[in-house]
Amino acid sequence: MDIRPLLQLSTVLIAVSAGAYYGWGGLTADNVVTDNSGKPDYIVEQVQLWQTDSKGNLLRRMQGEQLTHHPAPERFHLTQPDIQLYSNGQLLWRLTAKQADSPNPASDIWLSGQVVAQRLLSQEPLRLETSRLHANPKANRFDSPEKVTVISPKGSISGIGMSTDLQAKSVELKSSVEVRYAPSY
Repeated sequence: MDIRPLLQLSTVLIAVSAGAYYGWGGLTADNVVTDNSGKPDYIVEQVQLWQTDSKGNLLRRMQGEQLTHHPAPERFHLTQPDIQLYSNGQLLWRLTAKQADSPNPASDIWLSGQVVAQRLLSQEPLRLETSRLHANPKANRFDSPEKVTVISPKGSISGIGMSTDLQAKSVELKSSVEVRYAPSY
């Protein structure tokens, strides 16, 4: 399962945050708050971003209902993210969730609430479903502490907890792994 293009979603979130605020402020995981305490310094409604390559070919498209930025401690919150990743001008992956949160989009992004990643441009479509997904673009890693289900025409595999190393092209399901094969006709 090649899920490297999913990591590209972080580039879109980085573009959103960099376009709205320059610099990261030196946050560490110890001083990050995950609630909405304090007032945001800006809110952007109906966010839509596109990224193209040097030839003008579409690479990424991201939209969301509302982007909120909290300055202290710095945190970005995007509701209803819909991220589309393209290859050679054709839609390859689509990722949706109820929300995305990040204190630093370069290394720490949490997608939560009905997270679905669909590989669309392939002879074998693939769908990944979970309730929470963590992306670390700097380390080229995805992980989830929740149940993850990967569905393809050949069957499905699910487990509790997932760790993905995109450099090594490996996916590890941590526990309670179940495999269901589709009948071959």
